[in-house]
Amino acid sequence: MITAPAASQLHRPLGFDDRHERARVEAALDRAKRWARRLGLHHVFHEIRTFVETENEALLEALFTQGEIFAQRHDEEVSPSASEALQVIASLQKRLRVKSHALHQLPCTPATTVKRAELIRSYATAERRILCLGDDDFVSVALALLLPNEITVLDLDPEVLGLITAAARERQLRITCRRVDLRRPLPEDLKEAYDIVITDPIYAVPDMLLFLSAAEACLRKAPTSYLFTGCSRALAGRSWAEIEEWAAAHGLTLTALLPGFNVYPKTRRLRFFLNLADRLLLRSPLSRACVDLPYLYSDYAVFRFHGGPLTPSA
Repeated sequence: MITAPAASQLHRPLGFDDRHERARVEAALDRAKRWARRLGLHHVFHEIRTFVETENEALLEALFTQGEIFAQRHDEEVSPSASEALQVIASLQKRLRVKSHALHQLPCTPATTVKRAELIRSYATAERRILCLGDDDFVSVALALLLPNEITVLDLDPEVLGLITAAARERQLRITCRRVDLRRPLPEDLKEAYDIVITDPIYAVPDMLLFLSAAEACLRKAPTSYLFTGCSRALAGRSWAEIEEWAAAHGLTLTALLPGFNVYPKTRRLRFFLNLADRLLLRSPLSRACVDLPYLYSDYAVFRFHGGPLTPSA
């Protein structure tokens, strides 16, 4: 992990405004992407696929955004009232065997999970039904410790569901777990049944749209309904317009976009590939910053159902 001064100086060694240096860095990124394709890594690892499919401009913007956020905020703060939730989430995440290959799991830090729950609590009244669409972060447990609401969890991983069920039983939390595969049609009883839906998809736009479409299908069509999702506007680049168009077509308004809200630890695999790319392909201040910065400072978005579809120009 680098210190704040090093993070705040990311612009200086890279020479962001220097055309020659920028061209060298973009050439290095292109070279790394070609090697990833040649070795077929983008077919195996979703992090590599996101890297390969993301425009260089978006990658640079994402790096600088993350560096600036890291320079401004080292530690995540959790309110004293959520200290119990923080301990419980940390314990659950330690027990989870992360399946990043098969299920693209990458849990955020326990503090981020609790911060999400505290944010969602500010939108929830006691009668609101809450759905977590995928929950390897255990947001459902943090929410149930803070709220009395009925919470449903849909996930494909039996281990995630088992850990949540055991925690709910032990602490008498109002959580119901169901195993659901989003690649198949949703059960009819889930559709338009929830006032708040929470999801955290992979940041490649096609995968985001898969999760967001399922979340929207489960959302009650009322002005008091909200959809919470992780995202990365910088990594999406120009493709972010597809998310905005999708939201408008489904009657959703982006009411909040919180840059750098989420913090994720680097997996061993990701650290290995970043170091390999730096040593063999990039050899630049950019690649060193990628290796040193925590992965991934990403955004958090809140959509509200506004009552009917809009055209993109509205």
